[in-house]
Amino acid sequence: MSEQASHIPTVFDSEEQHVGQVYAKALLQAAAGSNKVDVAVDQLESLVRDVMDKSKGFEAVLFSPKMSVEDKSEFLDRVFGAKMDPLLLNFLKVLNRRHRLPFVRAISQSANALRDEMAGRMQVQVSTSSPLDAASADALRKKLSASFGKDIRLVTKIDPSILGGLVVRIGDTVYDGSVDGQLKSLRRDAGARADASVRTLAGQLAS
Repeated sequence: MSEQASHIPTVFDSEEQHVGQVYAKALLQAAAGSNKVDVAVDQLESLVRDVMDKSKGFEAVLFSPKMSVEDKSEFLDRVFGAKMDPLLLNFLKVLNRRHRLPFVRAISQSANALRDEMAGRMQVQVSTSSPLDAASADALRKKLSASFGKDIRLVTKIDPSILGGLVVRIGDTVYDGSVDGQLKSLRRDAGARADASVRTLAGQLAS
């Protein structure tokens, strides 16, 4: 499984990560009871990708500290009442009452990761300087699947600052296969060899 998800930030700060994980677990527990895990996670992701990322005006209204909790709840009903699953709509209202709506992106990312974990899948984030074509994404997914013995869900992100190649993040571990990363590795190796040579020479001179 591979999806283009540049809307999902790769890294959140510690508070966002914590809040995201706590509320994602609560959402999945509630959704599992009515067999709606996929519905809840997919609709939450769609909210981020198709609404929030494409309409900064919507996000400004939803996150505005000047808008009352009651008005935001009515706004959610008006916009999503007819097309969003009631379970997720109620979840958003809970976030609203607890002033946690600004954490929706972190919650969505954590919910996706938890769903993958429940299904025995591994979520892998891949950053490239240009879009990864379907054939390359599929080849990478198969290689990772063979290496880790799990189904892989690729989440790709476009990062223009990357100089060729790709950067792979699995959990907290980053594998830098970009040209820049390889150059840094070469410089570290060259530096280590130079240090070793100096130590060897110093030892010879001292003997």
